[in-house]
Amino acid sequence: MQIGNYHFGRAETAKKPMLDSGEAFLIWEQLVSRYDIIELTQIYQNFAHDPDFKLLLKKGLEETLEKQVNILENEMNTFQIPLPNRPPKSVRVTANAEVMEDRLMFKQIFSGIQNFIDNHIRSIRSIITNDPLRQILINFGKEELDIFNDICKFGKLKGWLQVPPRRTTLQ
Repeated sequence: MQIGNYHFGRAETAKKPMLDSGEAFLIWEQLVSRYDIIELTQIYQNFAHDPDFKLLLKKGLEETLEKQVNILENEMNTFQIPLPNRPPKSVRVTANAEVMEDRLMFKQIFSGIQNFIDNHIRSIRSIITNDPLRQILINFGKEELDIFNDICKFGKLKGWLQVPPRRTTLQ
């Protein structure tokens, strides 16, 4: 009996998991992107001053990025795709912490999330062969939209988002 990528019974009746070359590249690219974001987030943690912002960075790293990395690494292992080099466990910067402002780092993260939402949509559109993999990326996309919603609220609360002026009624 075969359920998804798991088989119960005789090995010769098992179906190998299906993945086309484009999908293999997409999960590899998704993983590399997260590795880069983890490293950048660790650098930002060294420069952050605002306690709420520090907490936001920590939460994003531990509750989202590391969790998604584990899922993608498991998928790559399932399909026997070589893993890219992982970023260091932590990044310590000895430079002057006053160089970076929380507002600037927040804006970089905000732009990154906007770009990542687009990246998710393009990847989801391209995954046709492997239904479970497409569902994983759909779930990541939904999670990213929730994060975007929360970060919009956070940025407005801190005054770090450039909010366009409201239209006034003309008389």
